[in-house]
Amino acid sequence: MKKRLQDKVQEQKAVLVMSIASVLLMSVFLNQWLAAGPSGGLTMGGSRQVASFEPGVNAKDIKWEHELAKKFSDDKQSLFASLGEKPTVRDDLIFAFLEGKYGMKLNQGRIEKLEFIDAQAGEQPVAIKDKGAFLRDYAEAFGVNYKEASLSADTEQGQVYNLIASDKTIVGTATFALDDQGRVHAIQISP
Repeated sequence: MKKRLQDKVQEQKAVLVMSIASVLLMSVFLNQWLAAGPSGGLTMGGSRQVASFEPGVNAKDIKWEHELAKKFSDDKQSLFASLGEKPTVRDDLIFAFLEGKYGMKLNQGRIEKLEFIDAQAGEQPVAIKDKGAFLRDYAEAFGVNYKEASLSADTEQGQVYNLIASDKTIVGTATFALDDQGRVHAIQISP
């Protein structure tokens, strides 16, 4: 009984492998037939040629390509223009941490407010678990000179953090507007 069951399982595996192989083989033939088109893969003259070779390529086009390549190789400024820049702390905040979901309002070059903007696209706001660490990590992006952030008020609408300088004076506040699940809809930074 056990032997028959094992043989049946082996037959089923073999049938499955053959079915997959036949589907793959048919797709290869169908792909070749569709790619060949009505002429069967032959050129108008009836002879086969390399697919990437076009006999009508003009020598003027080739000369232009060579001149362009020489111009780029001689021009050292184009090399520097094509190199990227290291992202700033502000770029990291907006595009990495906040995933590009927040709009930024600037005031004299510093971030004054971040507001969630992708509600219509079905996106969810970001949940920031440790807001104090978040404020310390991105202090440079906010343009307020502080070293610490301490929770000063916690309400149903959000949380307010004091921004504390190295001499232990409060230099500003950060207000987090939260939804009922603790996700951040807006951050207001006030000096």
